[in-house]
Amino acid sequence: MDLNQILRKKRKEHHFTQEQLAEKLLVSPKTISNWETGRTFPDIESLIRIAKLYNLFLDNLLVEGSDVVKDIEKKTRLAVLKRYVWMPSILNIILILVVSQQKFLGKLSGLTTGLILVSIALNGGIIFYFSNELSNEKGEKPEFQNKQQVKGLIIFTILFVASVIVGYIMKYRI
Repeated sequence: MDLNQILRKKRKEHHFTQEQLAEKLLVSPKTISNWETGRTFPDIESLIRIAKLYNLFLDNLLVEGSDVVKDIEKKTRLAVLKRYVWMPSILNIILILVVSQQKFLGKLSGLTTGLILVSIALNGGIIFYFSNELSNEKGEKPEFQNKQQVKGLIIFTILFVASVIVGYIMKYRI
């Protein structure tokens, strides 16, 4: 029996309305409805509350290979991917500031500036890869059909080109 059917059956056995159950589990009635129709799955905290409320064993709800386990694994992968997307983004911002603010931070050699710009480009590729993986994991549209990612890529390209131009202007102007 699927989790959504178990949840509906147990709620009816205990004569709860969706609103009453939602209050006991500290969620909204809409969330209960989504669980019972199979549109979404309870998070692990809610599963623990459900198991306690209905005197069930948690492992009965988390049957190996079930959709709930797959959903939890997917959420875990999404959290890891989100964490990895931010690291190269922050590094790129720092590197762009270093290249564009040579007047205040001190001149960099041509080789150092070139290596930093290559690092920024490589980080851009890493960001692109992780963003694509994130979209795939979320089940979103392909990379360039997602407007938010296209905007991010355009902003990154503008910042990258601006940092190159400002860096060279500052280098040869001083």
